[in-house]
Amino acid sequence: MATLDTALDPRAPSFLDNRSTAQAALRALEQAHGQARDGGGEKEVTRHHARGKLLPRERIELLVDSDTALLELAATAGREAGEPVGAGLVTALGVVDGIECMLIANDPTVYVGGPAQAGRAKFARAVELADRHLLPLVLLLESTPQEQSRPGVPDPCFARLGRMAAPVLCAVFGPLDAWLAPLPDLADHTITVRGRGDAARMDMVAEDERDALRMVRQTVRRLVTYQHGAQTGAVEPPRYEAEELLAVASADPAAVTEPREVLARVLDGSDLDEFRPQRGGALLAGFGAVHGHPVAVLAATGPAIDPDSADKGVELVRLAGKAGVPVLVLANPAGHAEPDSSALLLRALAQAERITLVLGTSPGSWALAGPGFRFSWPVGEGSTEPYDGVIDPRDTRTVLGICLSVSASPARKAPGNAPEREVAS
Repeated sequence: MATLDTALDPRAPSFLDNRSTAQAALRALEQAHGQARDGGGEKEVTRHHARGKLLPRERIELLVDSDTALLELAATAGREAGEPVGAGLVTALGVVDGIECMLIANDPTVYVGGPAQAGRAKFARAVELADRHLLPLVLLLESTPQEQSRPGVPDPCFARLGRMAAPVLCAVFGPLDAWLAPLPDLADHTITVRGRGDAARMDMVAEDERDALRMVRQTVRRLVTYQHGAQTGAVEPPRYEAEELLAVASADPAAVTEPREVLARVLDGSDLDEFRPQRGGALLAGFGAVHGHPVAVLAATGPAIDPDSADKGVELVRLAGKAGVPVLVLANPAGHAEPDSSALLLRALAQAERITLVLGTSPGSWALAGPGFRFSWPVGEGSTEPYDGVIDPRDTRTVLGICLSVSASPARKAPGNAPEREVAS
């Protein structure tokens, strides 16, 4: 196992330029996050609270286990499309009664005049990830006046719910209108608040919102019959500070980011067992761990992927699949493969369990192949919100740890070993 070293010089002008650019991008990102948290604005939030109702993030905070990690996905979706920042929807990975779940909560203070395109895409993406990773799906929904007046046409966002392998649990905090009407038939368990919904079609009726959230936790414990595999043993942190990741990415979003500098601040102990280091120099490949979770690593180091490098990448993916280890792909703005090489990598990665971190603009198409979580670092002004969100580089290790924990359950890895649903009594 080779210990990674660093070539960063904190006194170099490029270090300071890169850090300054990253901090400016993060300030813009934090402003967008603030807009998403503000929902429909102070007036609508005050009116909502006056009715005795909670906001989506308040509902989620009360639902999840205290002192556990919560990862919000695509928090600023919609800002590039001219829609409300956050698209009137909160999607997140959280722990409910010790079980990792996908959470979806809409914001009834955000009036978008019907389902915003970004919101529908965000909803569908959360459902897709929950289905892929066999995560219990918890819906915390309340319609807006626009949705209440919508014709009774089934929402395509709900189409996949009836086919989910893991349980789908839904708490409805308002009328069971045309938009929400299909949910009692699609979800495994539905809860409403007394006096706010059609109690006859729901499985449970709560006295108030807090009681409804208590019932959701109880239902997760009753319906979900499997849990993630726990990680044991001490985990050695990286040898270098996460703060330095602000300066690792180049101020030029089209420039190549050195993957070893990223991994030195993400992998446990900064240790990478490099795979075939003497061959295929256009790809960095190897094995390491993040928060105790084993991971295979694949990253482009040059402008083009030659056949020898592609073969190395394919073999790494094959070995990772055999060992049941997910692949972490660092998608650089480089690594465009020759046609034959690209086809090899595309086929290898198409079905791999993987997490992708986009480090700049225009990564090679092979690096984005296949399903799995995808995140991006901020890449300057005018950047869009790709995949499952733009993250602070300093949070990379934490975000990867959460995603790897979601993928770690042996029950989820074993083909054909999906848990059977328990019939609610």
